[in-house]
Amino acid sequence: MNVVRDFFAFIGRLGIGVILFAHGWQKIVDFGVAGVAQGFTSLGIPLPHVAAWYAALVELVGGAMLIVGLLLPLVGVLVAVEMAGALFLVHLPFGLFAPTGFELVLAIGVAALALGFNGGNWSIDHALFGRHRAAAQPTAAAA
Repeated sequence: MNVVRDFFAFIGRLGIGVILFAHGWQKIVDFGVAGVAQGFTSLGIPLPHVAAWYAALVELVGGAMLIVGLLLPLVGVLVAVEMAGALFLVHLPFGLFAPTGFELVLAIGVAALALGFNGGNWSIDHALFGRHRAAAQPTAAAA
């Protein structure tokens, strides 16, 4: 059963990671961070240049890290913070449904958070830290 759970955790990380990576790439390469900052300014987002760099880097680097499973809790929190900002600063007044509603940022934020703390064993995190976590957790027989 663990193999099935790990497989689907990987599929979830892959899907959300690809979406994030593509959006980060778009912000850096297609639009340019200056263009994203200009758009953030028109939306009234505070500190638009800082927010544009944060969004671009969290999406690009965080998406790649989510795919390979590196520093998953950190990535999950950073993505959730970004998506919460997008939800409250941009999408909330438009309601839940697309194209301008908050359903996509909500889904990405909670998925990244869930995968950040439950990303499965098929990850760099598990290869680096898995044995240490397993040794620190008591077994059911010991409890």
